[in-house]
Amino acid sequence: MRDLKTLQELVASITDWETFDKMTFKPFVPKLLDATIWQHAPQFYSEEQFAQINQFSKLHLGFELKSKRKDSRKRPISEMPKEEDMPENQTSRKKIKIKHPSPKLPIEFENRVNELNGGDITFLMQKKLYRSDLDTNKNRLSMPRNEIRCDFLTETEIAKLKEREGTSGKGKLVGVEVHVLDPCLREFTLLLKKWDMENTCTLNLSKHWNNVVSTNKFEENQELYIWSFRVEENKLYFLLNKV
Repeated sequence: MRDLKTLQELVASITDWETFDKMTFKPFVPKLLDATIWQHAPQFYSEEQFAQINQFSKLHLGFELKSKRKDSRKRPISEMPKEEDMPENQTSRKKIKIKHPSPKLPIEFENRVNELNGGDITFLMQKKLYRSDLDTNKNRLSMPRNEIRCDFLTETEIAKLKEREGTSGKGKLVGVEVHVLDPCLREFTLLLKKWDMENTCTLNLSKHWNNVVSTNKFEENQELYIWSFRVEENKLYFLLNKV
């Protein structure tokens, strides 16, 4: 008990990152002290370090630590399967992804958003165009849920994405009408649809996607930055720009 109290007092004395950094070993090797510090000051560790600490705790202390990081998402993106809902044998094999800083929105795009009286600009993802994204028979751009950086849909849009044509509820997906600005700031009207798969889902820009591809002469393996923003709160726009 005295040792635990000493550790807690030590944790309480750490008030800044520099102090903590001087105390840590390099390369990082998790120890009992780290398991204790995590429970009181998780902000001092990266997600990768937490994974190592958690593994140490399970092996040597006999229990699993719970993440205490706050959820930074803006709005729920529907009942899409989340990592905590997946079987343990699948989540344990998932690689930790390090998110790079969001790219800066070009000034000409900012000006266009201002002209439309838009706001809530959000960087969504860096998208690599695959052959399926350029297939005229498919006529859609896929945006896998696990590659989208944040949740950006409203509850109304989430509900709309579930709707199907016909009274039986088994017809085609209705989708949400959205507007897309291409790299030259030309505007297109498309449909956003959600396709559910076994362990995840995909958001797709469909209906007139072929027009966007042919107008811009998009090619396989080309990469795009994708942002979203809103006009008059209920109009959803996407911005596409070449990487």
